[in-house]
Amino acid sequence: MAGRTPLGAAAGSSRGSRPWQLETRVAKVTQAPEDFPPEPPARHSRVETPAAPRLPGPRPASDEAPAAPVAGPTAPPPVEMAPPPAVPPGYPVPPGYLPYPRPERRRSRFATVLVVLALVTASVFGGALVSGWRPAMPEAETGTIEGAPVAPGEGTIPSPAPDAPAHEVLPYLKEQAQLVLDAHAQSLLDGSLDGWLAAYDPTLHDQMTTRYETLRSMQVSRFDYRITVGPLEDDSSAVSLYEIGVAVTHCFVEPAEECSPADVVFSTFWRDSDEGMVMVEVENSAGVDGPHPWETDELVAAAGERTVVAVPAHLGDRLEEALEISEEAARNADEWALWDLPDRYVVYIAGNEEFDVWFGGMFETDGVLGFALPLNGTVDGERAPSTYATVMNVDRTGWGYDLTSVIRHELGHAVTLWAAPSERYAQDTWWMVEGVAEYIDHGDRSLEEYDRKWDVEDYVSQGGCADEILPPEEDDDTLAGSGKYGCGFLGVHYVIETYGEDAFADFFGATAREGRSGAETAEEVFGKSYAELMEEITDFIAETA
Repeated sequence: MAGRTPLGAAAGSSRGSRPWQLETRVAKVTQAPEDFPPEPPARHSRVETPAAPRLPGPRPASDEAPAAPVAGPTAPPPVEMAPPPAVPPGYPVPPGYLPYPRPERRRSRFATVLVVLALVTASVFGGALVSGWRPAMPEAETGTIEGAPVAPGEGTIPSPAPDAPAHEVLPYLKEQAQLVLDAHAQSLLDGSLDGWLAAYDPTLHDQMTTRYETLRSMQVSRFDYRITVGPLEDDSSAVSLYEIGVAVTHCFVEPAEECSPADVVFSTFWRDSDEGMVMVEVENSAGVDGPHPWETDELVAAAGERTVVAVPAHLGDRLEEALEISEEAARNADEWALWDLPDRYVVYIAGNEEFDVWFGGMFETDGVLGFALPLNGTVDGERAPSTYATVMNVDRTGWGYDLTSVIRHELGHAVTLWAAPSERYAQDTWWMVEGVAEYIDHGDRSLEEYDRKWDVEDYVSQGGCADEILPPEEDDDTLAGSGKYGCGFLGVHYVIETYGEDAFADFFGATAREGRSGAETAEEVFGKSYAELMEEITDFIAETA
């Protein structure tokens, strides 16, 4: 995608900047024109009508024999992005995507191009307003106690004696922690700030009030905890602490039983006392897809028919505008839901400060404008590719045409690779992955109006895309990066115009989504070898550029 990086990371101008750094991370990115201004917990359901207050009571005892300790699955270690990355079974990582800034749209050799672009931008907003569409803002103020606290349930493992051995103590503490987490999560969904905070030491209340308000603003609809590691005792200090790794399967807006969830994995640290287990420290997720924005920042959010959009609190006055742009981009992307229709697009709008933190701040260059990141989620007890998060840097795009284009591109990645069983971002597929995102962003405009037209022309005149469309490399300059994205766009355009949308969808689905090679698939889809297909594409690029 032009200007998008991890599956869709978007980038800004790179003139005079250092060369791109090849990174080992998985996502899709957007690039801008040169100087272009294991066992899941039971699912919780949201409760609209508060129940009678249920306050925590003393921890129950039981006469049952203590259960033998059970080792939980190990949380996935941090994974750096490299195509293809090596990751533990059950934690597949999507292919990596390099960002390139879109080159600046030059003053057109056809005087009408800039006028056309302005009219297209205006139509995005004007069309939405004329049709009577308005963004759906949060229905109720967040951060207030709307429901009653939920008390932890009764466990089945009896409370061990003070001098009990570890093999009796640790299973008991694990069960108690899970009971606390279950009540804590249900309180979040019910709208009880008191119930949510009851799981935390008072020193965490300010931080976790912010997290509660952010999640409620994003209309969290599922928030299931599963203990993956521990408890592991640390008795190096006067008071023993217990480390417990958890996975949280969560959704926004869509009903818990129907949503496409994302998993987030992080470590928590607990203190055991007469009052029960309480978290005293919570780490942010890291590694493949962390931290999520709701872990690190105070966000405000709004949901429309197809998206939920979250922005840092300091950008709250632009939330309605961001939602309008995202809803229009989602309707445009939905036209390409040829495999799976996303239940809801999650769009995060960042400034520079947030962009350097969210999902690991994976890009060392200032040229990236946005990205789309595939996320795994637990569905029916199995962890698999499930959903996408998209992130845009509005400090680099501004609030005009560039932001609209980047969101359209990134949602193009999301819709074409949503829940893809085996994403493949290789030399014979990358041009389709980025090219179709460019194609979706470009829409119904003519080839003469393509933003990268001049960059493709210059790149081809220097010998680029002569007999193949090579993937980006770390030492590519802006022209090469933008030119390659543009060649991908023209390649997708050619295949669709020549063989039809269905044939392209078959080829893309078998290769980019299911992991087959272009060489083994081209013959059965197009009746010719991949080399012959690429020759046709590059001839078209040479004639068109």
